[in-house]
Amino acid sequence: MDANNQIEDLMAITGRLADLLREENQALRDRKPDAVAALLEGKLTLCRAYEARIQALIEKPDELVGADPGLRKKLQDLGLKLDSLMEENARLLKVGVEAGRRVVATVAEAVKNCNPGANTYSANGLLGTTPGAAPRNVAISVDQSL
Repeated sequence: MDANNQIEDLMAITGRLADLLREENQALRDRKPDAVAALLEGKLTLCRAYEARIQALIEKPDELVGADPGLRKKLQDLGLKLDSLMEENARLLKVGVEAGRRVVATVAEAVKNCNPGANTYSANGLLGTTPGAAPRNVAISVDQSL
């Protein structure tokens, strides 16, 4: 494959990945986890293809020497746009994960607070956490020595 074809191939993959990231970023902003999940497989496939093409260029940079300078500039500009979209995607994913973590922590804390703990006597001799409340389980013993 000649240099111009390599660049055009990489530009096609980069463009498709950029479009997918725009769509995913919008789904993240709109809080649509099902839409994000639906895009995951395509995102992984495009990322692998992009990484393979970039790695090939890194290993043999001299293959691009004869490429059209205008085409190289377009690829560079597209790469900068992709970098920006990936940064935004990472930021939105981090926010989504943190929000999910906080929701789970809040629910866990609420559940923990709703479960009654071991009843103990308070300083005024009452049982339980609510002053004056009737105890739920009271042990009764009868003195039969009368």
